[in-house]
Amino acid sequence: MEIETYNHELPQDPALGLHSVKPSFFLPAIKGGVAGCLNCGYTDDILPLDTKLYSSFGGWMISKNGIQFFREKANVEYDNSKPLSAIELIAKEEPQSDWRAHLDLPLRSATYQRQGDNNWILVERGEGFA
Repeated sequence: MEIETYNHELPQDPALGLHSVKPSFFLPAIKGGVAGCLNCGYTDDILPLDTKLYSSFGGWMISKNGIQFFREKANVEYDNSKPLSAIELIAKEEPQSDWRAHLDLPLRSATYQRQGDNNWILVERGEGFA
C-alpha cells in the first residue's frame, strides 16, 4: 500500500532511542465518550486500526514529532481512504517518534497518541472547530 507523506527530516535524539522505559513525550490517557450532542459521534478511548483517515469538511491528520506527516487528499472517497493500519506499519519502524492522529470535525475533535505497537490512545478531545 503506497502512502503519500510529507517528509520532514528531523535530527534524531539518542535520548529517545529504543528502550523499555516509557518515553517522556507520552501523554496520559483520557476517557472517550460522546462530544456535544448525541449525533456528534462517539470518541473511542483507543483508536481502532481500521479507522479510515478521510479528509473533507474536517477529518484526520497524522503528525510525527509535531509535524504533519499524512493527510488524505480531499477528493478521495471515504471507502478508498487509507486506514490507520497503513500508518501503523510505518510507525513501527520509528517507535521513538511521537506519532499522533488528529481528528478535527465541526462538532468534535480528538487527538490520539501512538503508545506502543497497535496502540493509539486518546490524549485530548474537544468540541470541534464550529
